[in-house]
Amino acid sequence: MLETRQLVKILKKILLIDHDTRVTRIVRRALETAGKYSIREEHDAAFAIHAARWFRPDLVMIDLTTSATDAEIIAKQFQKDRDLSEVPLLCLGNFISARQFMSAGILRGYSFLAVPVKIDQLLRGVEHLLFGKD
Repeated sequence: MLETRQLVKILKKILLIDHDTRVTRIVRRALETAGKYSIREEHDAAFAIHAARWFRPDLVMIDLTTSATDAEIIAKQFQKDRDLSEVPLLCLGNFISARQFMSAGILRGYSFLAVPVKIDQLLRGVEHLLFGKD
């Protein structure tokens, strides 16, 4: 008798950090539809680092459109945490000038997508960060 083995699909884990549940719902659906990701949402910046320690994401996506200060605090917490310091951070923001973009210091070393961003562009960005695909 032949033994049948099920293939276990390993999903990449993505932590979405945004205070707006409408935004995370849209992004979550798009990512889950791709069939490659397990998603966790965090809507309170104060708990973001705790959620990341518990969830152990492969990628963190954070919204900069409403509070660059919260994002900066989160980014610094990730940099200091030896278990999370290597996790890629994808920042979504609507900076309108080069001065604003450069003054946001937290973007150095992180990936950035300007919003509004089309879902297919977002998915390509995630693919590139997690799988090295363009």
